[in-house]
Amino acid sequence: MNKELLNYSLRLLNKRDYTEKEIRDKLNKRNQNEKEINEIIVYLKERHFIDDSRYARNYLYFRLKRGYGKKRVVRELLNKGIRDDLIEDVLKLENEKTEEVFLKKIELLKGKKNKRKKLFDFMYRRGFDSDKIIELLNKYEVKDNENI
Repeated sequence: MNKELLNYSLRLLNKRDYTEKEIRDKLNKRNQNEKEINEIIVYLKERHFIDDSRYARNYLYFRLKRGYGKKRVVRELLNKGIRDDLIEDVLKLENEKTEEVFLKKIELLKGKKNKRKKLFDFMYRRGFDSDKIIELLNKYEVKDNENI
């Protein structure tokens, strides 16, 4: 195994998480030997220095928290080389949190007008799926002209 490339990889990963694709691209710039690069990638994955699933969970969490929409975050993850199936798994976990966020916002809107629209707009801006938002609005029978 090429120790120089390994040390370079470890220095990168010491600063922040990278996806497998990102590390592979950086190593390709330094060395074109695909066999050595594959050895290093396997070594890093076995020791959990590279974990695309962990990367996707963290990336999604922090980007959504900063107000980015899901569609944008999914596109960014795809560009970073995260597989579709990993993204879907992470999104399923995130959808479980949708109802929790929804219920917190309902409490804040008690007694307000246009609750249905305000809830929909709030959830949509946070990147939640419009079908899921409508499903929750109907489940909790949120109306614009009634108190919740």
